[in-house]
Amino acid sequence: MRKWIARSLTITIAALAGCGHTTVGPTPAGAPASSPAATSSGGDSQIVVSADLGSPDLIALWSVYGVTLADAAEKIGRADYAGEVSARALLADRWKELRTEKQLEKQLHDPYLDRLAEVRDAGFIGEYVLAFLARPGWTVSGDELARLNAAAFKTWAAGHLPKDHHAVTAATVRLRGLPPAPVPGSHLPSTTDVNPAETPCANLQPAIDRAVADWDREARALPSVPLSIELAEQTLPSLDRLSRDPRARRDGVVFVSPAALEILFDAGFCAVDRSDWPTAEKMLRRAVELSPANANVRGELVQTLIMQKRPDEADGQLEIALAFSDSPCQTAMLWRKRAYILFDRGKLVDSYRAYARSLEFDPQSELARSEMNLIVTTLQRAGTYDEKVLAPLVAPASGKMHVTNCPR
Repeated sequence: MRKWIARSLTITIAALAGCGHTTVGPTPAGAPASSPAATSSGGDSQIVVSADLGSPDLIALWSVYGVTLADAAEKIGRADYAGEVSARALLADRWKELRTEKQLEKQLHDPYLDRLAEVRDAGFIGEYVLAFLARPGWTVSGDELARLNAAAFKTWAAGHLPKDHHAVTAATVRLRGLPPAPVPGSHLPSTTDVNPAETPCANLQPAIDRAVADWDREARALPSVPLSIELAEQTLPSLDRLSRDPRARRDGVVFVSPAALEILFDAGFCAVDRSDWPTAEKMLRRAVELSPANANVRGELVQTLIMQKRPDEADGQLEIALAFSDSPCQTAMLWRKRAYILFDRGKLVDSYRAYARSLEFDPQSELARSEMNLIVTTLQRAGTYDEKVLAPLVAPASGKMHVTNCPR
């Protein structure tokens, strides 16, 4: 059961009078400072807080979070990254203050807020918000992009946050009197409308061409560098790569709809389907720019480079894709591509080892085993087979190199 507390921002602030809205203690180095929320006279926003929290103290605490979030959103007309950072930072600070006040009672306990306080103390609120809460429409300034330290947060999180950690949000804000903020790319066709896996590319091409042209016009008008994310774990690695882009450091980044990435990927996929490798490369490079940490997209770019006989470029992109791979399927596919490149270069032993490496992630791959057996046979016929280096394999069903899409 949920109890809905939906009052205007002004009334909510009045109801919270006396709770205090100033930051306790010094702001950790590198973390955004908390901003007082009670200074706003407010607008018509509604704060909705879950009564499932149970404790009146926690309800009041999350109400302060909601007020801070609403205040920030009303100032710019939409919810954004900076407002979420300020609200989460204040939430962590108020929780630490409340724990101190209630420590003798030993009755206040909240695992999520305890974790959030740890994040705040470590100075990673910004990285945390992006890793677990980023959404299309948000913007990250160039200065903030340069400040973020994704690698340090990843190392810290590995020792402090459980693998199944997720951000809890017990208060939401409804902005009244403001039109919904437009999300770049949200008007583009969805995967339901354009899906090469279900409809032949030849039938889809006119719709794809129109969508790409629409996105081109919209992208040119954006004041910031666009970023499209399909999986949450791709957010910080993508921002880390964009932090090296001079334009992104100057103009910042805007999160756009995943539909923008999908349409560029589909354009590249269909170009591959008709063996138009230059067009496929162009579309897939654009997709990689839009989602730098997407291993699946970069893996398809590798394929187009392989087919154009550019192994050095393919291997360079492959190395990056392997670093970003987020599933055994993707990792196995990428290792098979590397093995193919090595085989094409005549490095049969190294190719064999790359196929063997792929089997660590996809043990059932008949393609890998078939190619490994072919390498053994080739070496035996050439008189260069060394049993100490390679062990003979029983040949499974035959296979061949082809574009393979892992589930996304």
